[in-house]
Amino acid sequence: MADERDKGPGLSRGLRAGLEVTTIVALCALGLSGLNFYRSYIYEKQQLDITVTEVSYVTNQGELYMTVAFANGGNRDAALLRVEPALWGRRDKKDPEWIPLTDRVHPDIPVTVPKTPTVVRAGGVELVTLSAKLDAQDAEQAVQSSYGAAFVGIRVATMNSGGNLFLVHHPVARLVLDPQGRIHSAEPTIHRSLSGFVDIDGAPPGDMLQSNRKTPFVWADEHSS
Repeated sequence: MADERDKGPGLSRGLRAGLEVTTIVALCALGLSGLNFYRSYIYEKQQLDITVTEVSYVTNQGELYMTVAFANGGNRDAALLRVEPALWGRRDKKDPEWIPLTDRVHPDIPVTVPKTPTVVRAGGVELVTLSAKLDAQDAEQAVQSSYGAAFVGIRVATMNSGGNLFLVHHPVARLVLDPQGRIHSAEPTIHRSLSGFVDIDGAPPGDMLQSNRKTPFVWADEHSS
């Protein structure tokens, strides 16, 4: 009988401890569920980073290639409405502007791959390749006397999940000319990621940061003919 009496308080304490652990686990699960619900349905983080990773200009063939990475660090999808390469120059206006390059390097190769509009899912990354014709003489004639160089860049139109529209224009490479005014080489004019949800009207010469891990690989051969 004494043994049974001794077991009674110990059993009660064990049951209470078990119930306490169960309660704590249930409260943690409830809190985690509430946090997930808040992050998924209430809290909004809108973030889209644009990083140019590579620019190649096959000068004597008049072919310009770029690779642009779009990283969605938010918890809402983002829309890429338009992504295209551009040349800084004058068209019909007195002031220079970014002129889109829309001619294909080959009939079977679209200027933009994947085609836009497209969606960058929340937490995802989309790589976009750009391929366009750019005659070397057209680039050389677009030289800005104040910089002694020609500039190629990107034009990007985006939309966030709230339906807001944004335009991003920025130079990505400077085409360096020799004393005869011919393209000699190229160098990067961007050393950072751009926000896809801010209007950026970037004009040459580009950002003045030092080369770093956000600086794209840029290359161009010499105009020989």
